[in-house]
Amino acid sequence: LEGIGLFGTIPDNLFDSWAHLEFLYLNDNDLVGELPRSIANAKSLEVLWLGGNNLGGPIISEIGAMTSLIDLSLESNFREDKGGKRGFIMTLPPEVGSLTSLEILVLADNALSGSLPMQLGDLISLRHLHLNSNFFESQLPTALGNLEMLEEMDLSFNWLSSTIPPEIGNMISLQSLAMESNYKDENGYFSWGIHGKLPSEIGNIKNLRHLHLNDNYLSGSLMTEIGQLHLLETLHLQNNFLVGPIPDYSTCVKLEEIFLEDNNVDGALYSMPDRICRLPELELARVDCDVPCNCCRGC
Repeated sequence: LEGIGLFGTIPDNLFDSWAHLEFLYLNDNDLVGELPRSIANAKSLEVLWLGGNNLGGPIISEIGAMTSLIDLSLESNFREDKGGKRGFIMTLPPEVGSLTSLEILVLADNALSGSLPMQLGDLISLRHLHLNSNFFESQLPTALGNLEMLEEMDLSFNWLSSTIPPEIGNMISLQSLAMESNYKDENGYFSWGIHGKLPSEIGNIKNLRHLHLNDNYLSGSLMTEIGQLHLLETLHLQNNFLVGPIPDYSTCVKLEEIFLEDNNVDGALYSMPDRICRLPELELARVDCDVPCNCCRGC
């Protein structure tokens, strides 16, 4: 039932009669209203796709009863039109931690807010976590370090105000980590989000291919431990407050992009190492124009 023009609300008793349903694809329609509380009866449901609609209201606590769920996708319900703003709102309920079979959780492009619940760390089967483009705030829960099966985590474009906990180094299956653009603009004043020093434990995530932490308030020196990420393909650290020197990341032999501009690297003291410039896969390198670099573009 994907993209066939369904409209109206989801009937309150829908899941009373569909208790044995295993797969439900209602994405990319024009459904409105809130999730029915009868959803708690869908104990056999493994896949629920409701993305790309006009649904709203809270993600109800009854969702924790759907213990067979493997894939829960509610993304892109945030719309603004003459009827006002829609989208899933309020906090992510702690009951989501009961979905221990869940492998995919996609809640991007909504209006969710509040702190990320520590119960996310109970989702030990999770492989994909996409919570980007919401209004989540506060500190990252250290329990995220329990997600050793996680391959993708996208927390970008929120209002998080947090350091990166060292427990992130326990996420040994992680291939893509995105936390860029976590800031809040209040009357022209930015209260920045991801801050502090990068934890050295990031160097333990040996499968990491994409590290995107740009447009935040990270400080301290560019860390040498990134050089331990031999599979890394894209490194985006631009627009932070990081200082030099630029370590020799030539051990990241698959590196295609390295963006370090708009930091506090002193070009009178430091330069881009030539060994980085000679990496065979490198396509784009960027630093500030006053930092000597033989392979950078844009200056």
